[in-house]
Amino acid sequence: MKQKNEICDEVMTIFVSLYIFRVHKNQVPRFVKLIEEVKLLFVSYDARPFLFEEDVLTGKQGSMGLLNLFDLKDDEVVYLGKIEFDSKAHYEETMKKLEQNEFKNRYYERFREVVDFSSLITSTFQDAEAEV
Repeated sequence: MKQKNEICDEVMTIFVSLYIFRVHKNQVPRFVKLIEEVKLLFVSYDARPFLFEEDVLTGKQGSMGLLNLFDLKDDEVVYLGKIEFDSKAHYEETMKKLEQNEFKNRYYERFREVVDFSSLITSTFQDAEAEV
């Protein structure tokens, strides 16, 4: 059951894929350029990609921040990638198409050159209010 979004009066369900990238400062220009290319690819599958650069990584008002979860090196910058999909099925379909596309061959190795995958954090979230 889809929930009506009170702000825009649209009926929508959102499935989100999140990525926390730790990028060496020297690699930031290459990383941002690569993300720009990948974003276009996701948009071609009707997904909505976003990239955010770190601002405040410490917690506020007694809460934990990202720096409580991992040790950030002095020469690293943190980016948050978010890709919105219409549903989990849309996400799965898009990822399957990307596997068939040359995404993995074309971008995977380039990503590995600028991002340490052992420090990459990825997770997916589904709309908690869609079934309410």
